[in-house]
Amino acid sequence: MENLVSTHFVAIEEALQSAHEDIASVALVVGASAAYLGSPLQEVLDQLERTYAEHGALPAYDVVRAITVAWTEAAMIHHHEVSCEDPLTMLSTTAHLRARLGDLYRGAERDGIKVSEFHALVVVDLPLTSSPNQLSGSLTMLEAAEAMRTVYSGEETIAQVTPRRIVALVERARTDKATLGLLQILVRRLQAGDAEPRLWLEALPRHAVGIGWLLTELAR
Repeated sequence: MENLVSTHFVAIEEALQSAHEDIASVALVVGASAAYLGSPLQEVLDQLERTYAEHGALPAYDVVRAITVAWTEAAMIHHHEVSCEDPLTMLSTTAHLRARLGDLYRGAERDGIKVSEFHALVVVDLPLTSSPNQLSGSLTMLEAAEAMRTVYSGEETIAQVTPRRIVALVERARTDKATLGLLQILVRRLQAGDAEPRLWLEALPRHAVGIGWLLTELAR
């Protein structure tokens, strides 16, 4: 991996040798390239420091910021291209939920049935918290994901559509009062102060053209 990381910095080295080169702009390209090749951010930053050290200097703030932002954005895009799950919660992504819905609607059209008659979305919306601790919010989402999987432990697609909202694509038979009541009991422990998690059943559109609009609304 060291050789891979080092090759990204030829452009940085050349920019440092040139008095007219915009190093921050070069760092944007280097950061994105390193992310797509799988180089860890820490190794990228270490190599940036070593490259500057050879010139007796420390990396400028705008260069560090540029390479970090570019790496982060590229890594997120790459992750969503190659994975259908969030790496922390292991919940499906919104893109995967959309694809799963698309499969259902195509099959339903072929078989002459309505998806909305046999499937629905179960939505859990976690309460807002005043805590600035991002880790605390992530742990709450993990607990919510565990509760959802406890109730829907089969082939249901369970996705995180916002930092506070989980959606499960389930068969209508699994949206009975007893099942939803059990889920309500499990998520009630995630209460933040006086605010309780909200749980509701979201009907699916009659036609596939409505999928995009529905998911956009749920992602607000």
